[in-house]
Amino acid sequence: MTAVPGLRRDAQANREKLRAAAVAVFSRRGLSAPLEDIAREAGVSIGTLYNRVGSREELIDAVVDDIAGEKLKVLRALVLDEVSPRSQLETFISGMIDLQLSDPAMNDAMLRRYPDAVLLINACERSMALGAQLVEAAHADGVLSREFTPDDLMTVLWMAGTASRDPAAPEGWRRIVDRSVSAAWVA
Repeated sequence: MTAVPGLRRDAQANREKLRAAAVAVFSRRGLSAPLEDIAREAGVSIGTLYNRVGSREELIDAVVDDIAGEKLKVLRALVLDEVSPRSQLETFISGMIDLQLSDPAMNDAMLRRYPDAVLLINACERSMALGAQLVEAAHADGVLSREFTPDDLMTVLWMAGTASRDPAAPEGWRRIVDRSVSAAWVA
């Protein structure tokens, strides 16, 4: 969180402790982690959290770069380093699914569980815009069925995100997700 002009030094320190705690707790437990846990980890009261941050969505937006921004930039660079439209889209899909599996906060972000967290939604939209461009490039290259659309890509990622966090999901969910993408390749 950025410094707020006129804010007492101890209040600014509390904001920074809350930011660090939010990154840690959200990364471990997802964006739905109890705000009380974040306040406890920061060593402040829940009242201080609400006083210094406001709402859950404001807290999410305050740490979105730490939670998702850098990881999505790294993935984008990996994708764009690939030479063919097919390898770019494959890298994007597997990278997004791996992020969802390894990071509960990224999974919550991609599933858009907090639509009022504007900066978070903007980061997701940029990623999905890249995905749509990759789908279109694969169509233009003739390697992806025209029936596979950007909406299908979002659906695949949604299925992976949902299944990865549901303890009742069948063990073979990743295989089915991979098969649905494999079936869309033409060449």
